Order: sequence, then C-alpha cells, then structure tokens
Amino acid sequence: MEKNKEKIEHLIQKINEHNYQYYVLDDPTLSDKEYDKIFRELESLEQQFPQLQKNNSPTQRVGSPVKSGFKSYEHKIPMLSLANALNEKEILEFYARISKWLDADNVDFVAEPKIDGLGVSLIYKNGHLERALTRGDGYNGEDITHNIKTIKSVPLELRKSIGIMPSFIEIRGEIFMKNEDFIELNASQNEKGDKIFANARNAAAGSVRQLDPRITSTRKLSIYCYEIGGIRDFAFNSQIEMLAYIKKAGLPTNPLSEKVSTAKQMIKYHNILEENREKIDYEIDGTVIKVDDYALRKILGLRSRSPRWAVAAKFKSKKTETQILDIEIQVGRTGVITPVAKVKEVDLSGALITSATLHNQDEIDKKDIRIKDFVFIERSGDVIPKISTVILSKRPSNTSKYNISDNNCPSCKGVIKRIEEEAAYRCLNNDCSSRKKGVLQHFCSKNAMNIEGLGPQIIQQLIDESLLDKIDDIFKLNYAQVVDLDRFQDKSANNLIDSIEKSKKTTFSRFIFGLGIPHVGQHIAMILDRECNSSFDNLRKLSQDELENIDGIGKIVAKAIIEYFEDDKNLAIIKNCFSLGVIIELTNNKERTDSLKNLTFVITGSFKGLTRQELKEIIENNGGKVTNAISNKTSYLIAGENPGSKLTKANDSKVRIMDQKSLMEMIK
Repeated sequence: MEKNKEKIEHLIQKINEHNYQYYVLDDPTLSDKEYDKIFRELESLEQQFPQLQKNNSPTQRVGSPVKSGFKSYEHKIPMLSLANALNEKEILEFYARISKWLDADNVDFVAEPKIDGLGVSLIYKNGHLERALTRGDGYNGEDITHNIKTIKSVPLELRKSIGIMPSFIEIRGEIFMKNEDFIELNASQNEKGDKIFANARNAAAGSVRQLDPRITSTRKLSIYCYEIGGIRDFAFNSQIEMLAYIKKAGLPTNPLSEKVSTAKQMIKYHNILEENREKIDYEIDGTVIKVDDYALRKILGLRSRSPRWAVAAKFKSKKTETQILDIEIQVGRTGVITPVAKVKEVDLSGALITSATLHNQDEIDKKDIRIKDFVFIERSGDVIPKISTVILSKRPSNTSKYNISDNNCPSCKGVIKRIEEEAAYRCLNNDCSSRKKGVLQHFCSKNAMNIEGLGPQIIQQLIDESLLDKIDDIFKLNYAQVVDLDRFQDKSANNLIDSIEKSKKTTFSRFIFGLGIPHVGQHIAMILDRECNSSFDNLRKLSQDELENIDGIGKIVAKAIIEYFEDDKNLAIIKNCFSLGVIIELTNNKERTDSLKNLTFVITGSFKGLTRQELKEIIENNGGKVTNAISNKTSYLIAGENPGSKLTKANDSKVRIMDQKSLMEMIK
C-alpha cells in the first residue's frame, strides 16, 4: 500500500510539474502522448485504491454539480476598484501626484495590460487551493472553487520549489477568454440555438458561474495573476518581486508587464499597447499602472474605493455612430436564422462597415434594436462588428419593435419557428433552397469532399438548371449536361467532371463532415472515424449512450447524429452516393497517434511530396489542430520553401519553427 501511495504522489507531482511548464513557462516537458499515459496511470491507481485519492489530484479537477446557489464569503482585504485616467493628460497628472506626495522624482512603476475579464481571488493554505472567490462587490465574493479547479493553468497546489511555503496566501487575478476561443464558443452556441454571449467577458463570467463544473470544463478559460491580497510568514518588497514569486509558485503572470520609471515611459507603454491591441489574442481596454515598491504604497494609502498608488489608463473607444437602414435575415444550412443589421456605411478601426450581426431575437430584445435606430457599433478584436448600444435620444418616432417571427423564411417563404429551449429561430423546411444550397456548398468545400470548380456561383447555376438538388446529384453530373451552360467551355466542363470523379475516393471523416450533420465538425468526424474504424455500419450500430461515452462527444452531438441517421431521406442519399461510385478508403488507425494532441500549428510555404492540405490532414489525424494565423495559441509554425510573412511574424512572436522532417519525427 505504501508503495502505491508513493507512486500516486510521484505521478501527481509529475503532472503538476508538466502543467507548470506548459501553462506558465510555455515550455512543455512531456509529449501529449506521455502526459495522457501518466494521467491514465494515475486514474487507474486511484480507482484501485480510492482511499489513497487526494483532493488535489489532477483527476479531481471536474467535480459534481453544485446542488444550491453560490455561497458568499468576505474578502479579508477588499478588492478595490481603480481610479481611471481617460487620456494622456490624466496619466501625467497621476505621475505628478505620486511624485509630489512622496517628494521623489525617481519612483518605479509596473505597467500591465488591463484585461477585460473577471476578477478572482485564489486562497491557498499551506500550498493547497482552499477556495476561489469572485470579486463581487469588492467586499464579498461568491465561492466558485468547483469551477476554478477545471482551469488547468490554476495549480491545485503551489510548487514546493518556491522555497518558503506560506501558511496562507491570497492571489488575485483575471479570468478571461481568448478571442479565438470566444468566437468558437459563440459559433457553437448559435449553431445549437443556445444563448449568444455579448462579449468575451460575459462568456468568461458566465462560465465560472455555472452550477455544473462539467459545463465550465468545456469552456476554454485563461488566467493571469497580478496581485496578492494577503500573505503570512513573510512579505514582498515590490510588485516585481511578488510577480516573480507567484510565477515560480505555478501561476501564470502577464508576459507584457513592464517596469517603467518616468511619465514618458508610461505614455509610451500605454500608446504602444493601444496600437497593438488588435494583435493581442484577448480583450484589453487599457493599461494598469502601479507603484512598484510596497513600502511606498503603504505611505500613499487608500481612498474609500480605490488605492492612491494605482490607476487604470483607458483606451480610446473603438465604437462609432451609425444608423440601421434595415434588418435582414439569413438562413444557414441547418435552418438557423441569423438577423443582420444593414447600416449606413461607416469607418471603424480602418474597416468600412455596412452590416453587423444581431445574433438572435434575445439579443434584439435585450438592446431593443429597431430599424431606423441610431446606434453605436463596435468591433472586438477581429470579431464581426456588432451593435453595442442604441442611442435612444435620437430614436425616430415611427419605429417599432422588431420580431423575427413576423417574417417567413427569405428563401422558401416557409414558417420560421423557435425551437423549445433554443435561442435561435429556424426554418423547418428541409427542402428550403437556401438550406439546400448551404448543404451542397459545405459538401463540396475544401475540408469535405474538396470538389474544385463547384463554388457558390456554379452550385446556384446548377440548381437553377435543375441539375442539382441533393448531394448525390453531384455524382450524376456528366460532361454533356454542363458543357453548354454559361461559364462553361470544353476544358472547364472536363475539369469539373474530373474533379467530381477524383473526389469519389475519400476518407470516412471527410465524407461524414461533408454531410453537414449538426454539431459534427472536422474534429468530431475524425473521432468517429477512429471509433468506427471508417465504417458506416459501425457508426449506425452505436446507440446514443454509446456515442456519449466516446471522449469528445457529448449529449447534444450524440443526439444530432442519431437523429440524422434516423431520417430515411438521409440514408437514401448516402446509399445513392455509394452506388454512384463514392468509395471510402479505409484509414489505418494504427498509423494514427495522439502525439500532436493539444498542439496548434500554422503552415506556410511549399513542401516536397505534400500539399499543405495533405500536411494539415496528417496533423489532424495525429491529434493536432491547424489554424491560418499566428497567435499566442500557436505551438509551432511549419515552414516550407518560400514561407512568406508568417515566418517573420512567428519570429517576432517567438513562436517555435520547424520543418517538414521535424514534424514527421514528432509523429513517430
């Protein structure tokens, strides 16, 4: 028993050390395959010897749902707000005040991005996470420990290598959601007909206030720690010293934090940060500037609601005024109705804006958005422009509330209905022309069947000519049918038919993804390929419970798959595709690994013997993810010949770079 106890403690320590290297230092010591192996070994031992299981074990990050509401606890030291500086003049005034009060001209400050997130307090006793609280009203916060534990970058215990372990330390930080993760979450929410989050901050706040931590665990949340609320056994002399300590203890700190010593340096830091805010992969709305020396902070003291030794310098607003000319509704391939505001053209952050998404009826009702309203429109990072507020003082007298339900489907004129427990309205007509066109476009797309020459315009043309209606019709097309059509000549007609013929040999995952089953993206399709060994028969035999038990597939996805294959029309289309020559090439799952799991790649340049799409598939087949743009989330840039500007950006962003050979060695 003692041997097993030591083994469990060793595995916990090893996993915690890897998490520190991965989330804090961005320098992982284990491959994902090794990490998964160790994690499964720990799970197995804890199942065999439940009496040895520890509360701080990495396997215990996701617990059971909270049976009642959130308990409230008092902050021993209030989490105060910061006074604002709205322009350069007020930043200079803050510097002048500090210099005057301290009668000094050489005061050091720490400048850091002001993250638009959710303030939290993490309480550790003897190195173990005891409680996590929201900021609340600054004096009392809600207990969100069960959800904070799901965030892997938050250690359940502090690293022993920090030296002196305080019997008590309260560490404060900001929970946030990166832009890419926010966009991904909202896309998923909209597709499911669930609530759309207005911004990344609301998404993060909503995620940490879930009663069920299993929901929170599916949301990609991040944290940067920036301050302590209290500590026993020893004290820090400065902010810089404190940040170095908590980073060593295992908590992420913002790498953009800098020491500044003059008013000129403050202004320079603030302006550079504002100029580059669009390049940062999370939302920031200003700069926080703090006196570095804790002894000087004590001299300066506090106001009633804010410390005198800190200020929040706000960025200029990224919103502008325009008018809503009309509201149009668009229908997607799954029938989801998306309202879009058509606005008077306006320049916003260097882009000419003529439309803004309204997401759904709940969003329209919440902001009381009406046609002819004057509104403020904003962009968050690279997110699609949206309406932030209505200028009620300018509202014309002849406006009325807008309801999606007052419309019919713009394509088929069919009924639009709000499905129970969904936020979205849907066109329920499976024969809707827009839905059909969307399905056909998706099926032909690069990541699905990859049929070159069947873009949106050609698909619409073939629909109009009654040559396309369902996806199986694609494989019925022949040269004689298309050669005499507009946009076609002998060569283009032959190229299209050749492309269709070539697409018939495909993979299970591409075909499944191409079918457009709700909630089944590329990643889910890859999972199904593995689990079903590239067999439709195996897939159809799976019950909903069996699907839900597959790692990565939840209740909603499982239900969508079952419903899709219960429809005889869908089964007939698939059968026709196979009878018309579509062949699923068996995937050798033995050649697949999880060696690239949790790694994100960007591909640039050209490669010997492989196209970039083929390279992308190799990465995805081995558990990795491929994106188009360099970000803080990028693990590696794979550079071939003539790499272009992405190589420069990777170097500037200190993203690791590898070649084709190195990638193949990782997979081995």
